[in-house]
Amino acid sequence: MKELPRYQEILYKLFYILRLTEFARFCIRTNTMILCYHTITERVGPDPEDRSAIAVERELFLKQLTFIKRHYNVIALRDYLEARQSRQSLARHSVILTFDDGQRNFLTVAAPVLKELGLPATMFLVTDHVDARDQSNLGPHWTPLDDRISLSWPEVRTLQSSQAIEFGSHTCSHPELSQLTGNADRELRESLRTIRENLPDAFPSSLAYPYGSYCESIAAKARLAGYACALTTEAGSNSVHTDLFQLRRAVIRRYDSIEIFAARVSGLVGWLRIARDTFRRSSLPFVRIWNSVLSH
Repeated sequence: MKELPRYQEILYKLFYILRLTEFARFCIRTNTMILCYHTITERVGPDPEDRSAIAVERELFLKQLTFIKRHYNVIALRDYLEARQSRQSLARHSVILTFDDGQRNFLTVAAPVLKELGLPATMFLVTDHVDARDQSNLGPHWTPLDDRISLSWPEVRTLQSSQAIEFGSHTCSHPELSQLTGNADRELRESLRTIRENLPDAFPSSLAYPYGSYCESIAAKARLAGYACALTTEAGSNSVHTDLFQLRRAVIRRYDSIEIFAARVSGLVGWLRIARDTFRRSSLPFVRIWNSVLSH
């Protein structure tokens, strides 16, 4: 199971104490950070099936959103798109909350926290999984099953009407689009059509690439299919010049303490990832040697 090394935990605490996360936050104050959550659970302790460490416990989620509300301006994805279209400025330190996969625990765990704090969010649905639930509508309280199944369309409509949650596409079946040969168009277009049929008010329609995986041709197909934007999981914040079909997001992990979370939302983790990747791609001989050491 994926865990954060102890030395990295200590490092992020030092960043927080030394106010480096605050400095990073200041540096990107006019940019927009988009956070990417997956599953929010009442389960206590690690889930054996959560190999990517993306199942965040409710109590930690509440602490993270309380931190966000105190230090940032949380806006809806729709607001960001409208500002980009009209070339208007957004409030400084803007953050967008997004959730991938459409698991039912969004209804029973995440949505009540969002409602309590008055925060908007966008959920990206895997439409084949939603269709498989048919018209079922289970109870309002979390059960372990909620971590394994999708929302149904009646549940999605309830969230849309009662909390103004926005919904976008995570394709039909959650494939790695850049690896498909002939079905990418179907995954993009059918998912969008299904969402519009079931949620007539879900416009502008947005897309989250499964696994964050895309290429230039996939981005072009998404644009032609009628999406307003598409989100990756590439590191970094978004400026007014960021390609709307290559929007960056920070993936939130199960082990993200407030110190680590502050580093993610400030853009500091993104900077470190970019620096690491640049370092690894360097052609300098001593860098190649050091990279070979790091890989073991």
